[in-house]
Amino acid sequence: MPTGVGAVVDVSNVCWSGRLPPLSRHFPLLARLELVRDAWHRQYGAHAPLVLVADNSLRRALSAEDRQALRGLERSGELRFAPTADPVLLELARDRGWFVISDDRFRDLRRQHPWIEEFPGRFLSWEWHGGTARLGPSGIRPEPDHVVSRALEYKELKHGQHIDTRVPAHDQVLRSHWRCTTRGCVKAFLWPDRLLDWPSIDRGGQVVCTCCGCPLEEAGPRGAGRLFVLSDAAGGAEFLRFPISVGSAVQLGRGDLSHGINLTASELRPPREVRRVSRRHLMLSLEETPNGPRAFAVDLGSGNGTVLHRSSGRRLEPGERVPFAESDRLVLGDAVAVRLSGRLHLSAEEQAPPGLDGAGGSRTFLD
Repeated sequence: MPTGVGAVVDVSNVCWSGRLPPLSRHFPLLARLELVRDAWHRQYGAHAPLVLVADNSLRRALSAEDRQALRGLERSGELRFAPTADPVLLELARDRGWFVISDDRFRDLRRQHPWIEEFPGRFLSWEWHGGTARLGPSGIRPEPDHVVSRALEYKELKHGQHIDTRVPAHDQVLRSHWRCTTRGCVKAFLWPDRLLDWPSIDRGGQVVCTCCGCPLEEAGPRGAGRLFVLSDAAGGAEFLRFPISVGSAVQLGRGDLSHGINLTASELRPPREVRRVSRRHLMLSLEETPNGPRAFAVDLGSGNGTVLHRSSGRRLEPGERVPFAESDRLVLGDAVAVRLSGRLHLSAEEQAPPGLDGAGGSRTFLD
């Protein structure tokens, strides 16, 4: 191990870990941090530096005794606080070339920090064995795009709107439209029938407006939809995201399409090989099934074909209808790749079709 190697510790993650004594007990305890610090110095040297980073919320969660000890660590300069610790500790570890000690997989930050997957060995977690803690690889591995998208959605809703999609009552909030009727509220004035963005949930469990903070009225059920992502099949560069609602179908191709997406629209930057895509190439639909909404794809008799990549690549037959899962990828004419985003909840604003005027005077319509 090189001289001067160090680590950044995800303090909140360590203190809450039920994998450290008292085992399987989910409450924060500063003694767990001491076990991890001891393990680090035992394995990497007594003088191997550590930087401790904690979420602000940890102050409120600890006991009075632990809060006092925490203030001592902060005064000594060993510990720093942040509204959200993950971005701070990842930046420190990246810039210094240090280890990260955390049980988190940081899925929501993979796009912002691609080095996570480039250097998985720099991420350590802990085991409790034989009465002692020992550090080892945390198990970081590459994550599919849809997994990253879903992690991002979860983090955005939880921190932005205080909506935890793992709580059934919170998930139900996302299945409804909401209306603000408060006089003087800007959002109530702009969107009197229903809000286009998500509401928030306050500490009392009430659904409230993110503008004025007042309770909202339910404005009917929200239809389900999914987001599709188009990218360069060769280089991977994304150039369009668009929604499809349950019961709707959208065609992909080049030029004037009724109920479709013109991949050569002047607003887009498609791959150069987009000319290999037929004028009417593929139809995507989202349909209600006993197991929930499901996407389907049909090749519309395209000249250069559509390949479905699942466990292996398979060219679709003209007119063949296939279910399309998040782990699947469709490639149109070896040029454009189509996949499902992992996002499960689209606001009314996100469910609006893309505003494409087309290229060369052609038009694009989306139902």
